[in-house]
Amino acid sequence: MEDDDRDESPYIKLVSAEGDEIFLSRRIALQVETLRVMLEGNFRESEEGVIRFPDIGSKALEKVVKYLHYKDRYSNSSSRIPEFVIDPEEVRVRLVFYFIIFILLL
Repeated sequence: MEDDDRDESPYIKLVSAEGDEIFLSRRIALQVETLRVMLEGNFRESEEGVIRFPDIGSKALEKVVKYLHYKDRYSNSSSRIPEFVIDPEEVRVRLVFYFIIFILLL
């Protein structure tokens, strides 16, 4: 694939297992090694600007996107960083969230 075939729009689309679409800033996505490789390599994702997560539900994927925004906003902050809150009733979502973050940030 040539560089001309790459989608360079400012946002990428993440698609959950249920088919829900969540948009994420390309700039933030490129901070995550796994996503960066997919978007800059010779993969369909770099051409389409779409990353599909067939095994990740919408709620978990949405929480991951919120965390990526949180991490981007506070990663170089010198002030007090607020806690990233996950509702205790979302225990299953919390476990999936931690697993996804663990995998993405390796």
